[in-house]
Amino acid sequence: MDSRFYFLVLFCTITATVQGQSQRNIDAPMPTRQVHLDFHTSEHIPDIGKRFDKKQFQEALKTGNVNHINIFSKGHHGWSYYPTKVGKIHPNLDFDLLGAQLEACHEIGVKAPFYFTIGWSELDAREHPEWTIRNEDGAINAPGYDWDAPGDTERPTYLWKRMDPSIGTPYHDHIMKQVEEICQRYPDLDGFWFDIYHVAKRNYNSYAIKRMKKEGIDIKDTLAVERSHALALKAHMKDLRNLVAKYRPEATVYFNAVTRIEDASFFKERLFDMDTHQDLEDLPTTWGGYNKLPLDAKYHLQQGVPAAGMSGKFHKAWGEFGGFKNPDAIKYEAAAMISFGASCNFGDQLHPSGEMDMETYKNIGYAYDYVAKIEDYGPGGVPVSKLGIWLTLNEAADHGVVNMLLETHKDFIVADANNLNQLELIIIPSEPNLTKEAAQKINDWVKKGGKLLVFADGALNKDRTSFLLDVGTTYLKPSDFQFDYTVVKEGLTQDMVSTPFLNYEAALVTQPTNGEMLASIREPYFNRTYDKFNGHRETPYQLEDAPYPAIVKNGNVLFFAHPLDRLYYTDGVLLHRQLVKNAIDLLYEKPLLKVSNLPSAGRVSLLKQASDSRYVAHLLYGPPLLRGEVSVLEDFLPVPGVELSLEVSETIKEVVQIPEGTSLPFTQERTVVHVTIPTFTMHTAIVFKYE
Repeated sequence: MDSRFYFLVLFCTITATVQGQSQRNIDAPMPTRQVHLDFHTSEHIPDIGKRFDKKQFQEALKTGNVNHINIFSKGHHGWSYYPTKVGKIHPNLDFDLLGAQLEACHEIGVKAPFYFTIGWSELDAREHPEWTIRNEDGAINAPGYDWDAPGDTERPTYLWKRMDPSIGTPYHDHIMKQVEEICQRYPDLDGFWFDIYHVAKRNYNSYAIKRMKKEGIDIKDTLAVERSHALALKAHMKDLRNLVAKYRPEATVYFNAVTRIEDASFFKERLFDMDTHQDLEDLPTTWGGYNKLPLDAKYHLQQGVPAAGMSGKFHKAWGEFGGFKNPDAIKYEAAAMISFGASCNFGDQLHPSGEMDMETYKNIGYAYDYVAKIEDYGPGGVPVSKLGIWLTLNEAADHGVVNMLLETHKDFIVADANNLNQLELIIIPSEPNLTKEAAQKINDWVKKGGKLLVFADGALNKDRTSFLLDVGTTYLKPSDFQFDYTVVKEGLTQDMVSTPFLNYEAALVTQPTNGEMLASIREPYFNRTYDKFNGHRETPYQLEDAPYPAIVKNGNVLFFAHPLDRLYYTDGVLLHRQLVKNAIDLLYEKPLLKVSNLPSAGRVSLLKQASDSRYVAHLLYGPPLLRGEVSVLEDFLPVPGVELSLEVSETIKEVVQIPEGTSLPFTQERTVVHVTIPTFTMHTAIVFKYE
C-alpha cells in the first residue's frame, strides 16, 4: 500500500472519530484546584497502603482545598492497586486501594480520575520484552541503561525500559483489556489519565517493522518512521478513547505529553486531539522554566478546549520524596496558571504506606485558598491580542520570540491561517516552516494592511533556496562568517548603542530590492581559526558597512537577517531584545493592551470572558533565582505604579481589582481606557466590565 494513501486513510478515520466524540468545550466546567498523586511503588517495599485511612485522606484534601485528584490504578513498576484478573495487583497490597480512594473522594465531592501508566511499565517489560520499543539495531530503547551493571549498582533516576502500545501490538490489546476491566469494576469513575507517550519518536521492533512494511515505509527515512510511529500511537489512543466512552461517555480522557510543542513529530500530527482537555505538564523549577506555560496555554486554549497547568510540590522534579517547594512559589505558579486561562494541578508523591503528607497539603492549601478567590477570572477566558506568533516547532526560535514578548509585556496569541484577519502584527520565527499556500495567504494579508516581522530563515522555503515572503530583499546565501556585528540606523535607535554590537551567529546574506535598510552589518576581518585569530574571542569588526543589510523595512514588513529569536533564547542579549521591541513598536500601532512600569520579570495576560461581558488583565511579578540547578521563587517585592491602556470597541462601565474587589478610577478616550494599578504583590487581576 502506498504510504501516503495509508496515512490519509488513518488520519481521516481518526479525525472522524474525534469529530463524532468531541473534546470538551472551553466553557465546560473543569476543576480548578487539582492534585496529581504519583504512586510508583516497588515490589521490594512491604505493607503497601497499610496506613491508608479514609478520614486522613479526606482531611488532606480538605486542608489542600482540592477539588480533583488523579489516583493510581497502575504505576510505572507495572503493579495495579486494585484486584485485577488482567494485570497483577501489587504483591504487598491486600485490599482495593484504588476503590477506597475513589470512595473517599466522592464522599466529599472531589473528582478522582484514574492514572494508568502506558509508556513505562517495568513488570510488563520484564515479562514481555518483545513489547518494548526497539532501537534501529534491535536493542531495547532505554537511554542510559547499563545492561552489564551489577545488580547493586546505583540506578540513574527516571530510567525505564520503553513500551510500545501502538495499534496492532499485544501490549495495546493488554491495555485495552485492563482498562475495560477497570471500567466494568468502577462504573462511577471520573476519567483516565494515561501517562508516558513522549518516550520515543521512532520504533523498530518487530510489530513496527511489520506495520511499516505494510505502509510502504522506507525504514531509512527518519521522518517517515517518526510519522508512522506517531499515527500508530494516535490510533491506539483513539481505541482507548472509544472504549472509555462506551462505558462512561462523560468521563475525561487525557494522554500525557502529547500536548508538548517541543515534541514536533507528535505535535504536528495533533495527537492531542484525542484528549478531552489538556494538562500542560511542566516543572518550571528544573525543566521548562517559567516561560513555558504561556505559549502552551495560549495555543491549546485557542483550540477551544480547557486546559490545566501542571507543576509539582517538589523542590526539583516529579516523584521526589521529602522535597518541598516554597509555599509562596506554589501560590505564584497557581496564580500564573489562572492568569493564562488554565486550571491548576500540582503533583505529589504518596508514601507507599498510603498515608498522606499533611505538610504538603498545608502548602498546596495555602496556594489554593488564593486560587479560590481568583479562579472565576481565568479558566473559561480566551487569550486575546492583535499580535500573533506563527509556530515553527523549533523550540529555540519559537521560545526566543516568546521570551522577548513576555519580558517586554507584548501580550500575544498564536497565529495561523484562520485568524489572520484578527491580527495587526504577526511575528515569524527563524525556522523555515511556511508552505507556499500559507506564505501566499500572509503576503495577501500584508497587502490588505497586515504587518509582519520576520526573523532570518523564517522567510525561506523549506529547501532554504529562496524567500517565500515579500520582505524587500532577495536571499543570496548563508554568511561566510561565524559571527558579525549590527549597526542600527534611523528609526530603531531607542535605547540602542550607536556603535556596532555583536551577534553570536552571522546574518543571512541578502540583496535589497525595494526595501529600506534600517540596520547594516559589519563583518569581522576574518573568522577565528587556528591559523588566523585575534585575542580571546571574536575578531573585531571592519570599519565599513557590508553591502548587505541587517534589517530591511518593506512597507508593513520588517525583515531581520539575524536569527535574533534563537540568539536571545541561548544568549539573552538585552540589545537584541530592545532592537526587537523597537521594531514591534514601529509596526504595532494599536495593541489591545499596553503596559507601562512593569519590570521585565513581570508577566501580563489578557483574557476575554465574553459570557461575563468582561476583559481580565492579569499581572504577575515573581523573579526566579537560579540556585544550583533549580529555579527558586522566594522574593516577592511590591510593584507600584503600573499603568494599563486597553483599546477595545466595547464601552467599559467599571474597572475592578481582584482579589480585593475594589473599583478603580479610570478614564476613557473614545475606545481607549486608562487605569493606574495600586501597588500589588505577586499577582493581581484587573477586570474591565463592558456593557
